Amino acid sequence: MIRVLPDTNIIISSVFWRGNPYEVVRKGILGEYKLVLSAEILDEVADKLRNKFTFPEESIQQLIDILMTYCDIVDVKSTFDVVRDKKDNKIIECAFDGRANYLVTGDPDLLVLKEFRGVKIVKAKEFLVEIG
Repeated sequence: MIRVLPDTNIIISSVFWRGNPYEVVRKGILGEYKLVLSAEILDEVADKLRNKFTFPEESIQQLIDILMTYCDIVDVKSTFDVVRDKKDNKIIECAFDGRANYLVTGDPDLLVLKEFRGVKIVKAKEFLVEIG
């Protein structure tokens, strides 16, 4: 089964808008492929929803519960220093340790890599087109 890591911004976009990021997360939850995340990414999602969007705590917990139920939560062991924005290395590390086939992102610092050790790094629309 295809393994896909949606980055923090893809997950947050899927909460607020019904575009390509929403489809990436929705199809993963429906089992068309396996979503891959780490506890650190889940924490970042919760923090951004809480602090940047003042999202209700109960709604944040519901989202995290859904993601924990339908995603493969990876215990990240690797450390890499390959992304210009150092805090984004955790995304690459999770994708690698989670044996992801795709990392779906809109982040130019990640997209510029195009691929990392077998993980294709693509935008949501490109991913949806590729998997059909």
